[in-house]
Amino acid sequence: MDAMIIIFLITLDQWTKGLAERLIPRSGYVTVIPQFFELRVTYNKGAAWSFLADKPWGIILLCLVSAVITAFLLNLLRKATGKRMRLVLILLIAGSAGNLIDRLRVGAVTDFFSFTFGDYVFPSFNAADSFITVGTALLIAFILFDRTFVDGIFALKRRKAASPDHNNGTDELSGDV
Repeated sequence: MDAMIIIFLITLDQWTKGLAERLIPRSGYVTVIPQFFELRVTYNKGAAWSFLADKPWGIILLCLVSAVITAFLLNLLRKATGKRMRLVLILLIAGSAGNLIDRLRVGAVTDFFSFTFGDYVFPSFNAADSFITVGTALLIAFILFDRTFVDGIFALKRRKAASPDHNNGTDELSGDV
């Protein structure tokens, strides 16, 4: 089920990026809320806030880092037992993979959500970036406000215990107690 959710989120990310690329004029934008929210396609060859965008080797490094992180998170997901931990990992995996696909497909990440706060223009972002942000925010909140959650981060799925009444079917390391 987790794999289906990840595939759905990656598909949603790629679909919205494709829509933005096809429907928004190349040098234009679509105003959603005047002086606050626009849809404007930009291509970021770097990471957040264009980090490494000006380095010719930056895209290669970012692809490698994204691939390694995605593989690491997939391995953690395979071992995670808690619903909240799996949710966090699903969001992080989908976001990382969505942006990795862009880097491989066009050599940059396609961003299109653009917000302005007074004189400050927030860096453009996309659905994959949102998955990463929400996943990270949830991870921080769960760690700060749930002492049992940290145990679920690295807890391996337990094998059925030898005794039939072990844990009464609950998993104390799931982060969902």
